[in-house]
Amino acid sequence: MIRFAPLRTVGFLSLLALNACSSEPKTAADAPSGAFNYAPALDRPHRETMKRVEEVAIPGSPLRDSEEWTLEWDVVTTKDGENFKRSLKLVGLKINVNGQALLKGDEVKSDGATLVIVTDKQSNVLDVQGADGFSQAIVGLGAPDAQPALKRIFSPERLKLLAVVRSIELHEDFVGRPSAVGSTWTAKDPDGGAPRQIKVLRETPCGTNHCVEVQREYQLDRNAVYADISEHVAAYVQQQGGDPSKIEVVGMDLKLADSLVIEPSTMDYHGAKFDQEATIRLAGPAGELPVSVKVQRQTDYRY
Repeated sequence: MIRFAPLRTVGFLSLLALNACSSEPKTAADAPSGAFNYAPALDRPHRETMKRVEEVAIPGSPLRDSEEWTLEWDVVTTKDGENFKRSLKLVGLKINVNGQALLKGDEVKSDGATLVIVTDKQSNVLDVQGADGFSQAIVGLGAPDAQPALKRIFSPERLKLLAVVRSIELHEDFVGRPSAVGSTWTAKDPDGGAPRQIKVLRETPCGTNHCVEVQREYQLDRNAVYADISEHVAAYVQQQGGDPSKIEVVGMDLKLADSLVIEPSTMDYHGAKFDQEATIRLAGPAGELPVSVKVQRQTDYRY
């Protein structure tokens, strides 16, 4: 079995957010009236449940590497001087890799590990605290045979990277932008990364607050998409007695779109769906070889 490196798509998809360093103003003062304003509600505990499915497969072949997570956090934001501290206490975690349960969800104790993300008033991440202790706590939840995989998935370095990526993903493209229905803009990366098309679709209820639904679509370098899974393809082709150097990309279908429910006055979220799918058609001496790549995430918020 070819092992699919967990969180591989940090390189392929999630790091799109890391490159979202627009030169446009990010503060509400620089934006039109009715802009998305980063002012998280303070001392407002809520529960966040994130479900994630990640898969690389070659239909009709033994290659199917999959990983499924369900993460539950108790979350609260407090003020730290001029900065914000977002504390995420783990209360539930399920992980299934290729049909094998590494964690079933009931292993987390009441004194679950806490990760703290410190941001400034423009939403920039200044610090990620508690990653070492969080990593150790997660690894300790698993049986001895599951701990190497958990240690790889939840290393302190990856936890810090993901905390930064997720924060940028939720804020960078929006803070200071107009929140009125029908507003559209392109978020560009000055370093040449993938541009993103954003549109405020409609108003939507979110309890007693005012929220809007936002759609974000991506444009990607197709060569970069293939490069991220090329090791999987090469290993499979070699197992079949073929020569990976003879494989070339002949076509690709991409679907990369986010659906987000945001409270403009605070930038607090009330729903988030991230659909990232690609079908890559490869050709070699033995004919055409389709490869399917999928990453789907959904976060539910309960206030």
